[in-house]
Amino acid sequence: MLTLSTEEKIGQLLMVSAYSGASQNKKDIEWAIKKYKIGGVIFFKGEPTHQAILTNRYQQLSSIPLLVSMDAEWGVGMRLDSVISFPKQMSFGFANDSVLMYETGKAIARQCKLLGVHINFAPVADINSNPKNPVIHLRSFGEDKYQVTRLALAYMKGLQDNGIMAVAKHFPGHGDTETDSHKDLPVLMHDTNRLKEIELYPFRQLFSQGVGGAMVAHLRIPALDSLPAMPGSLSYQVVTSWLKDKMGFSGLVFTDALNMKGVTNFYEAGDIELRALLAGNDILLCPQDVAKAVHTISKAVKNGIVSDSLLNVKVKKILIYKYFLVSPKSAYIQISHLTEKLNNPESFWLKQRVIEKSISLLRNEDAIIPPDGKRFNDFFPVYIGCNDKPVFQSTLELYGEFPFLCVNNISDTSLYDSLLNILLKKNYLLIVLCGSNTNNVNNSGPTPRQTEFVNFLLSNKMSVLVNFGSPYVLGRFEKARNILQVTENDSLFQFFGAQALMGAIPVSGKLPVTVSKTMAFKSGIKQDKVIRLKYTSPFELGIHPDKLKSIDDIILHSIDNGVFPGCQLLLAKNGKVFFNKSYGYHTYEPVIKVKSTDIYDLASVTKVSATLLPVMKLYETGKLPLEGKIKAFLDLPANSNYAKPSISQLLTHEAGFVAWIPFYEQFLNKDKLPDSRYFSDTFSENYPVQVSDHLFAVKNIENIIWKSILTQPVKKQGEYVYSDIDFIFLKKIVENILQQPMDKYLEKEFYSSLGMNNTLFNPLKKVSPDRIPPTEIDNYFRYNIIQGFVHDPAAALMGGISGHAGLFSNANDLAKLFQMLLNHGVYGNVRYFKPETIDTFTKRYSLVSRRALGFDKPAFMPGEYNPCSSNTPLSAFGHTGFTGTCVWADPDNQLIFVFLSNRTYPDQYNNLINKQKTRQQIQEMVYKIIGH
Repeated sequence: MLTLSTEEKIGQLLMVSAYSGASQNKKDIEWAIKKYKIGGVIFFKGEPTHQAILTNRYQQLSSIPLLVSMDAEWGVGMRLDSVISFPKQMSFGFANDSVLMYETGKAIARQCKLLGVHINFAPVADINSNPKNPVIHLRSFGEDKYQVTRLALAYMKGLQDNGIMAVAKHFPGHGDTETDSHKDLPVLMHDTNRLKEIELYPFRQLFSQGVGGAMVAHLRIPALDSLPAMPGSLSYQVVTSWLKDKMGFSGLVFTDALNMKGVTNFYEAGDIELRALLAGNDILLCPQDVAKAVHTISKAVKNGIVSDSLLNVKVKKILIYKYFLVSPKSAYIQISHLTEKLNNPESFWLKQRVIEKSISLLRNEDAIIPPDGKRFNDFFPVYIGCNDKPVFQSTLELYGEFPFLCVNNISDTSLYDSLLNILLKKNYLLIVLCGSNTNNVNNSGPTPRQTEFVNFLLSNKMSVLVNFGSPYVLGRFEKARNILQVTENDSLFQFFGAQALMGAIPVSGKLPVTVSKTMAFKSGIKQDKVIRLKYTSPFELGIHPDKLKSIDDIILHSIDNGVFPGCQLLLAKNGKVFFNKSYGYHTYEPVIKVKSTDIYDLASVTKVSATLLPVMKLYETGKLPLEGKIKAFLDLPANSNYAKPSISQLLTHEAGFVAWIPFYEQFLNKDKLPDSRYFSDTFSENYPVQVSDHLFAVKNIENIIWKSILTQPVKKQGEYVYSDIDFIFLKKIVENILQQPMDKYLEKEFYSSLGMNNTLFNPLKKVSPDRIPPTEIDNYFRYNIIQGFVHDPAAALMGGISGHAGLFSNANDLAKLFQMLLNHGVYGNVRYFKPETIDTFTKRYSLVSRRALGFDKPAFMPGEYNPCSSNTPLSAFGHTGFTGTCVWADPDNQLIFVFLSNRTYPDQYNNLINKQKTRQQIQEMVYKIIGH
């Protein structure tokens, strides 16, 4: 310090604005470092790697280490692109969890250290008691001084326990104002008793607990300083008399940014900085003009207005803090993988936990949140104030089929009336206020016309209102009977907001502010019931995401080696989907990537995902006894060997039927082409059964197939022969009892209420071919690329709907079905089966094989072929499919494993998936990862 000139000492008091994307700013800062030895920089908008490079550059230029700071209230993502932003403080107010706040402070400290930042201007200790506050708002923990204090202390400790100075702001309290100090000078009109009781309370507690810094706000506070137009940041009475003397704060005192209009509207550059120094501040933040500031203060020193001793005390104090904050290890920032390190998976998991706990159910007067399986398909979402399809909508679509309607500009009366006419015909409306992440409550929420529109709907239709953004907006919608509040609007908030609505996560958030008389502080209904699958981080199950990379290795290796061109894999445990990933392409040509919404031909997984469901239901209701004979349900000759097997023998493949019949061969001509007696290349009344593109079968083709089946010999019953014929019979039996087509029954009784909107037979009637990976280039029957038509020739000849094959689906839909089975027959608050029915059908039933009733099971005999991994428990049940599919449910570990591929493309004789036991390898790796 002794070697510093007066100008350089003044420079140590200055913390200058820095922008990593502005070249001129870089030159200005380098000049200020060289000429005045400025004490530090505060980084604003930019990109992390550029900021790190500049920090290294500036520290290298400076002979005295710089204090590097950021306004990173919700993490460095507040200022930097491509970096995670943690929730804002009001979200923590909703969650009201000090442990999560501490952990977030710790995580933000980690981010700061990676960037060479020493000071974070947080927490905001303002009590947001004024709903019209345009600048604090979501940045505050709320309106209650005790809650604000508790959370602010947790945040402060999270930062400071991990080596980053916290700065309490905006002293003496910016919460009860209606002016933004960036634009003008707000006035805080309370007397000293009120200030002591409310505004100053959190600061007092933070000071007593050792917060390192305090930022003084640009507020006029007549009770503390009666001078007109005197910002508190420039007031000796506020900074020295109150902050330092009366409240005993001895840490670093920062002005708020001195380029804000709360001060610049009243004072000139240079004069502002001098006044701030004389008021008692230690660090002058964001001076408008560094040269003017240094020149003005130097002149004041020369003229005795600022004493040398005062200047020396300030500089010594700053240097002491630098000694403790700026370690030699932080002198150089490692650039390599910096953005990746800032976005570590632990941070996203932490953010998820805060979001989940912050979501609030404020009203549920119609008991409609969450909607059960019988009602949720009737929801019609209406989005107010969004343009593109939001993540909220995409997440809803994980649970079922929902339309998408966005309402923005409704100034046109005819459009307004037309929309109302459409919406008033719907059963239930889901009105979503897309909101914004603005901190200005006056600029958030719907327009007056949109507000009128929403209130009309709320008055006339049963509705759920979901608000993303400021809770104060809800004061405009008192007519809402059912309200879900989500404080912010980024993709993760939307993702978990939709899950909360659908009953996938508990809801426990409480209002940290008062919205209206009916929505007061601490309002919120606790909703613990979980009724659907949750989509979550593997951290929730104690699994680090890096462990899952070993699954990627197996699958990518398989794709590279031609086992299959692409696939989907979904893993769920304890009702939580922790892995749902798509790999590769629809074919070996890298044209269409596999997506989670694509649907695959399930092949024999149809047996347990379609045919078995009505069988189980009819058994449960006494209409289909397991030991009942086929002849009791089908009109067959009494002496037919096909009449004798029992339902249980069909289900366990012990009916004595042949394994497979190549029916299509009898319909080919001598040239091995489709015979024109049975096929046409165009649809007609006589040829209505489409089996592939431009190939239609004669209308009685199924009857011909049945005759072919009944001419086949039947072997001894009680011996295990895996046969598709068994399930062809079961479909026939089911439809005879139900007196309706099986596919219609499944859609009505299971798929619709389960939300399995991607599960269907003959998918081209509803789904674009771009969503259906092809299964084969057929050069033996249909002579075409088989895409969207069932691969199995017998099922194709039966119109695409058979008991053994024909169903298409994706991994997500199958997970819902098998979660229902793991839940003992319940999903979405709807009971599909009794628990004892599930137990009967999923346990091993056969005495001669591993088979359950319909379901396949893990091998239990040494040397026996095992469709599962060797570490799969014997309690597991599921099935595999010829096209390269499988689904397994494990009750012991509450684990669901769904793998879908089109290994048969381009050639069904590619059997590498079985030779290499690829599905078993992946499953074995999963069990290793979960620690089984």
